[in-house]
Amino acid sequence: MEVSREDISVSTTESKTLSAELADHLCERIRSDRLAPGDRLGTEAELADQFGVSRTVVREAVGSLRGLGVVIGRQGRGLCVAEADNFSNVLRKALVPQVASPQGWRELQQLRAVIEIGSIALAVELITSEEIIRLQTIVSEMKRVMKKMKQDPKGTSKAYKEMDCLFHQTILAASHGNFVKQFHGVLLDYFHAGDLYGQSPTLQGLRQHEWIANAIADRDTDQATRHLTDHLKPQLKAPTQ
Repeated sequence: MEVSREDISVSTTESKTLSAELADHLCERIRSDRLAPGDRLGTEAELADQFGVSRTVVREAVGSLRGLGVVIGRQGRGLCVAEADNFSNVLRKALVPQVASPQGWRELQQLRAVIEIGSIALAVELITSEEIIRLQTIVSEMKRVMKKMKQDPKGTSKAYKEMDCLFHQTILAASHGNFVKQFHGVLLDYFHAGDLYGQSPTLQGLRQHEWIANAIADRDTDQATRHLTDHLKPQLKAPTQ
């Protein structure tokens, strides 16, 4: 995405500094040009010349983007898009306040449900044959685990939740949205740490997983969305005051 010198100078307002606007332009370039981790954005001098601002402005913009984990400096290459892990680290830090209260936990669970339901149509469209087989294999494993419920309730619950996690991660991975997958992964990490992921193993929950997997295998977006929404409905309820 090409941005002229006028684009950044004329649109500046009192509430937005040049450095903040430059940071926005750089983020937009990363999004619109679909730049990958490690892709080069330029040196401070190159960016100052391209956008018609001082190197001080560039330095301030770059400093804020470094702090957010969006960009990094590479010797001999200048400014580059940060690795994906940095994005995950920023998310983890940003979500820390939410885990301090029961309502915060509930809101994170709602966010997780919204992300999954919002991504299901893309997953149905883009999922590969290998990923469909993986989903069906996970469901088969969940059935096998459930048979041990009476003999080992605690062990069965733990194994089932691990399969549950893999099931939903596979769906998100099938949407091929890297940031979405990372965001979802960060949420699941928090839920596991707080022992709040998923529901207790039930035959109804198992059937819902099977229905979701079958609908996705049939490339039936409407059915997949309906079954996934029913499955995640408990997490969509408003927090109790």
